[in-house]
Amino acid sequence: MAAPGTTRHGTAKRRQVPPTGHRRSATLTAVVAAAAITLAACGSSGSTAGVPSKPAVGVRTWSVPGPYAAGTMRATLPDGDPVQLWYPVDRASVRGASTYTYQLKQWVSPAEADNPVLAKLPDSVPTTAYLDAPVARDTGASGDPSHAFPVVLFAHGYGSYPEQSSFLTDHLATWGFVVIAPEEQATDLASVLAGSHAPGALTAAQALQAAIAYAGALDQPGGRFAHLLDLARLAVVGHSLGGGAAITLAATDHQVKTYVALAPAPGTAPTTHTPGLVMVGSADQIVSPASVRATYAALPTPKRLVVIAGGGHNVFDDICTIHTGSTRLVTELKAALGAGGGLGTLAKLATDGCFPPDVNPVHAYPLIDQAVTAQLRDGLGLDPAGTGFGPGLGTAFPGVTATVTAAG
Repeated sequence: MAAPGTTRHGTAKRRQVPPTGHRRSATLTAVVAAAAITLAACGSSGSTAGVPSKPAVGVRTWSVPGPYAAGTMRATLPDGDPVQLWYPVDRASVRGASTYTYQLKQWVSPAEADNPVLAKLPDSVPTTAYLDAPVARDTGASGDPSHAFPVVLFAHGYGSYPEQSSFLTDHLATWGFVVIAPEEQATDLASVLAGSHAPGALTAAQALQAAIAYAGALDQPGGRFAHLLDLARLAVVGHSLGGGAAITLAATDHQVKTYVALAPAPGTAPTTHTPGLVMVGSADQIVSPASVRATYAALPTPKRLVVIAGGGHNVFDDICTIHTGSTRLVTELKAALGAGGGLGTLAKLATDGCFPPDVNPVHAYPLIDQAVTAQLRDGLGLDPAGTGFGPGLGTAFPGVTATVTAAG
């Protein structure tokens, strides 16, 4: 879908709409699903209250929030395409401040606004990050020996958007990572709903390359992140279509030191021994577990595979936790199953993994936070190999189990 008042068939970029409660000049985007539209979950709200996030085994704990608060901002790449960032913030600097919300309705064009399903999109969706908060200047808590913050690129999935996995991107910022998520406008949510995209819209591969160049510019003198980024420690995380793009980027760009592929579409396997993590839900109906296992088998060592029992395709994003009062968004979308066009595509993709008997994604979030953070710290040389992947990890979190395989 396109933001209201914009053209999806011309050359103009989409107008960016400020988030509710934060009327700033910075442009922004939204959050929804990944790769084939990730919409996950079995809970009726985004709350994780009562869900333990600390593993019940003796492994290094990366599942709980880190020493920083999470900041977020919307920026624009040199070619005019939007990008969302998350970054570490001193907790004291945001004490008493309101957290960021994103607007789903900004993705609905005027032509789609009267659709009864899309009309029920919530006005705003809460996150745990703080919009435009000042970047932390003390990098010590990141553990980076270069006295800077490591950089992580995030690639969203087909029919999705940069903020689709806010539970994860917020989390990574609290542990000292700067996360850069470009909008892949050739395959984003607006394009899927509209059935077309503007000429020149970026593919996943193009968006990731643009984000690498943008990271270099951010670290230059005079900017908000000047001399705060460790560009020698660059990682990439992606979901679904973005997961395949993450693997391919690790194969084609020597700057990438480690990668995480969540329910990935097939990608080009690295030929060098770049450490990687692959995760998938055993009940995924969008990207089959058999396909993901084949992708994993082709990867060089060192590598890890985590299979979440009963997890659907959208266990890796937070769309199924989105609701309008008492009604879940995915319940509304489920009613559109069988509809034609982009809405029908969205409804099919959005409902995978969102309803019982699939595992409740909220229960899986701590496991995902743990594994992804541990892999990034391991692969970027911030921790000894295997830290955070101790025995029993697959049964460490209540409400979810997983099998963990490692090679090399």
